[in-house]
Amino acid sequence: MDLKSSYSNTALNPIYAGSGAVATVSSDGSILATPVLDEINIIQLVPERKTLYTIGNDDEQDITALKLTADSRYLCFVSQAQLLKIFDLQEGKVVRSMKISSPSYVVDSDSTSTLLSIGGTDGSITVVDVENGYVTHSLKGHGGTISSIKFYGKQNSEVWLLASGDTNGMVKIWDLVKRKCIHTVQEHTAAVRGIDFHEFKNDTESELFLISGGRDDIINYWKFNLKKKCTLLKTLPVNQQVESCGFANSEFIYTAGGDAVLQLISLESGKAVKRTHKPVEELFVVGVLSILDHSKLYMVLSDQTLALVNLEKALESESVSIEVESHIAGNHGTIADMNFVGPELDKLALATNSPTLRIIPASMEGGLPIDVELYEGHRDLLNAVDVTEDGLWLSTASKDNTAILWWYQPEYRKFVPYAKFEGHSSAVTAVGLPNVIHRGWPEFILTASNDLTVKKWAVPRPVVSEGNFEMQVVRVSEYTRRAHEKDINALSVAPNDSTFATASYDKTCKIWDLETGEVRATLANHRRGLWDVAFCQYEKLIATCSGDKTIKIWSLDTFSVVKTFEGHTNAVQRCSFINKQTQLVSSSADGLIKIWDCNTGECVKTLDGHANRIWALCVAGDGDLIVSADADGVFQFWKDSTEQERQQHNEQQHLKVEQEQSLQNYLSQGDWTNAFLLAITLDHPLRLFNVLKQSLGSMDDDERKDSRVIFNRELDQTISNLSNEKLLLLMKRCRDWNTNSRTHSVAQRTVRCILLQHNISELSEIPGMVQIVEAILPYSKRHYARVESLVENSYILDYALVEMDKFL
Repeated sequence: MDLKSSYSNTALNPIYAGSGAVATVSSDGSILATPVLDEINIIQLVPERKTLYTIGNDDEQDITALKLTADSRYLCFVSQAQLLKIFDLQEGKVVRSMKISSPSYVVDSDSTSTLLSIGGTDGSITVVDVENGYVTHSLKGHGGTISSIKFYGKQNSEVWLLASGDTNGMVKIWDLVKRKCIHTVQEHTAAVRGIDFHEFKNDTESELFLISGGRDDIINYWKFNLKKKCTLLKTLPVNQQVESCGFANSEFIYTAGGDAVLQLISLESGKAVKRTHKPVEELFVVGVLSILDHSKLYMVLSDQTLALVNLEKALESESVSIEVESHIAGNHGTIADMNFVGPELDKLALATNSPTLRIIPASMEGGLPIDVELYEGHRDLLNAVDVTEDGLWLSTASKDNTAILWWYQPEYRKFVPYAKFEGHSSAVTAVGLPNVIHRGWPEFILTASNDLTVKKWAVPRPVVSEGNFEMQVVRVSEYTRRAHEKDINALSVAPNDSTFATASYDKTCKIWDLETGEVRATLANHRRGLWDVAFCQYEKLIATCSGDKTIKIWSLDTFSVVKTFEGHTNAVQRCSFINKQTQLVSSSADGLIKIWDCNTGECVKTLDGHANRIWALCVAGDGDLIVSADADGVFQFWKDSTEQERQQHNEQQHLKVEQEQSLQNYLSQGDWTNAFLLAITLDHPLRLFNVLKQSLGSMDDDERKDSRVIFNRELDQTISNLSNEKLLLLMKRCRDWNTNSRTHSVAQRTVRCILLQHNISELSEIPGMVQIVEAILPYSKRHYARVESLVENSYILDYALVEMDKFL
């Protein structure tokens, strides 16, 4: 069987991570801009997910604030270096850069995409004309850092306002037309993080309203005019730290912040009437992004997840719960384990540094897989996942000492919690499901724990109540066995479900009888703790990988080591058989993936695509697709390209044979132009040398007498018409030939031909040409010195011959 020896890869990097800046989205919801430290990703969300631009930051300073203009033409962003930059999405480049007076963490753009306001830590506000790049307003009056800012104004309107709040709780309303502050209020006792305008039109006049929300857990509701009147209508206790707020309509406002909850509050009653579900994980909302005329909102969570809420639908619904329509993952943190799930095995279930099970698309084809499904059930971080072969049953192991079995429901197109298994006294570190399902559901589940035991649990029948599945809780296991002396890192079930294996940090792997729970064998040959264990599907073999940097294959008949694979430079974290057991794939803390030949023990391919420890690795299609994920949350999708590379190699070899035959034909026909051009295209130094050398024998008497003809007139003319790229390549070959006394004469002739046929000043401007000439000169001087020495020695021979003639 042919070995898999070549893989092409596509990376999925975090799109939003490591920055305090809140992401921004276009008003129509089609463009998303997110910071990753000192870079910014501009992503198209519809009609398909794809990265449009990645903006690097030359000063390597973190992005502190960013904002897309309403028309999606410009992205304005500020870095810690106190630089405002404006990126034109149509031109695909930064078109303007300005220095600002102080660091800024809040910016806002007006509805016409004309103005940008920047709130500074020195309490000043700068308003900039986005397109023309000049400052229109410089507003001062705050005594603290500007913590919120909001424009109000419409096209062809004479009223243009700006509201600002600071960390001292002060709120100001500025009239941009008159260039002055018209209202200053101080009713908050903490930083004002949310602020919004609303205009209410009645039969006679329009009334202006403002809300401000702060970290003092209150919303202030104001009515004001453009003169001196500014009345506090209500103070609403919202029972959460407010990080963002806004008007949903004239009757309701929304607030978001603490507890990662968005709630709708009635302005009349002052009470929360609807709210989103509070997540198990300790998160909070850092910002809210409004799209589609405020009909939908993106909640930006502190773990850089974006949750889409249909505000219009929530207002029309009678339910008190606001449902999240979808999620976008900015990053997944550290991925501890993953596996292919779903009826088509086209999704990846992730165990991350979160109590929430995450499921994402398992392919980069068809767009950027940043959508994520979130499933809550555990109360602490996930350690491991396992899945049945059909992808419909999924188990998770958690640090909350439990395991959960999930069942895929086609009608809902999602997983539902089926059963929870409670009984371990410490974190569940590994979990295993049967490979053979006889009765429509897994009949057992195996768990391993930091309490050093393994348990086998009987999985109960489904319980249906009014068409819904109820999650069952199982507290009694079929058996419990003391398994190892140290932490158990992995568990694997044999293909026929007769045995299972556990790998521990006590340097051993144990083989267990699945039915009785008795130990069949202990495999002890590693020098350090074991990280993973994998059964072979086709032979009675098992593989283990260890912190001693090796992978070992064991026979299940003799329980002895069959092969040891050495090559990784750090602990081997994961291993799996591929290609009908003829090969094995491994991943390591050295950031490398290696493909091994099980027969010879040799590494046939090393895949390098990670910069950090690879914790998770899973395989689909017997090795046709390998997915790896590291501690930085970077995924690599490795697709087998062995056959394509083999075909490409065969085509190249066929083309090479044809070209070599053509070269011989040109030489035999004396077609020096085509022979030379083909030889230099093939980039084979010896063939090119032979063409030049053979051309010397083709010179006629006239050409030999002409000192300006180096090879022959035809070839000299061809060299005179070479492009800069080909000239540079020819000079590189001359540099190499010039180091050898047997080939330097052709090199010297070629250099002379180039100097005669080309302008020296133009040659010197070719990048890299001067360095090549400097490398040629020392050897040329040596060759001339050798020739001069030979000439001098020849005088002695002449003298000897003359003296010998005297004796004749």
